[in-house]
Amino acid sequence: MMITRRTLLGGSAAAGALGLAALIRPARPVMAASSRSGPIVLELFTSQGCSSCPPADELLGELAQEPDVIALAYHVDYWNYIGWEDPFSSKEMSDRQRRYGHAMKLRTIYTPQLVIDGEVDLVGSRRSLVLQELERRRAQRSGPGLAVTLTRDGADFELLLNAEQGADYAGAELFLVGSDERHVTEVPRGENRGRTLEDFAVVRYYRSLGHWDGKAGTLRIPGNAASMQTDRLSVLVQAPGQGPIHGAGSLELRAV
Repeated sequence: MMITRRTLLGGSAAAGALGLAALIRPARPVMAASSRSGPIVLELFTSQGCSSCPPADELLGELAQEPDVIALAYHVDYWNYIGWEDPFSSKEMSDRQRRYGHAMKLRTIYTPQLVIDGEVDLVGSRRSLVLQELERRRAQRSGPGLAVTLTRDGADFELLLNAEQGADYAGAELFLVGSDERHVTEVPRGENRGRTLEDFAVVRYYRSLGHWDGKAGTLRIPGNAASMQTDRLSVLVQAPGQGPIHGAGSLELRAV
């Protein structure tokens, strides 16, 4: 039986593990004026302190190799009390997950929870359901939508946002996310004690760049705003209130 770690929104971390039905929750509506294009954004909320997370971590690592996918693994901190402190975890990762919980009107958050395009959530280790949802979204992708291009200009970065004519993205929030391709960790304590874990697309840097007025243009991002040494830098353009992700772009830093 698939076991996931769950915690009530707004409450303390649950001490036990509960079964979760493998249901994809209904997508929230996207603004009618825009069409979806660009990469599919997979956000996995995971923890090295969660014994049911490694299969989801592995699947995310596979999907991260797909050219039309931006994969991001946010390591939450609310399972650190059970014997092992995840070295990649932070409160801000847990807070992002909680905001999704409130925005999607979920009763609980859990690990491993996969959020796709900011619209639907499902158990991240349910391979068949994850692949099914990916194919559904690929079939619905249409252009031109919102083009998000991130480039490096010397020590700084430039973000080019180009929306289709008539689309209204005003008020969307821009998130800058730095992630590492892979980390290997030997875990001596906790639910995964004695295991060597492989984590993929590990988020190491996360911040809001503020809100966008919806007009096409270029935003300069100072290099010191993304100074953490990560393998990839991504930008997410997300509806207010941590709603659907309108578009995203990424830049491989190891190659520049």
